[in-house]
Amino acid sequence: DNGLEVAVMVNRDRHDIVIDILKKASSGKNKTELMRDVNLSFSQSRLYLGNLLENELLEIDERRHFKTTKKGLEFLKKCEECPLFKWHK
Repeated sequence: DNGLEVAVMVNRDRHDIVIDILKKASSGKNKTELMRDVNLSFSQSRLYLGNLLENELLEIDERRHFKTTKKGLEFLKKCEECPLFKWHK
């Protein structure tokens, strides 16, 4: 049921969105793919992608794809180890 999936997406917090972006961008994605895969609006994508680029968790490669940096992958690993991220909402 697509209605349930949409409802779940609305309740994501910033951390969920950041983690989702970093996971999806680990293989390298263009902005449109990333927006679709993470379910971001244009304004959300500007905010999140800009912030992640600024903090060097994401980079733009020679193909103009967003790619998770080594620092971003280390951040993801730390999030997975953190017991707070294992809580079910």
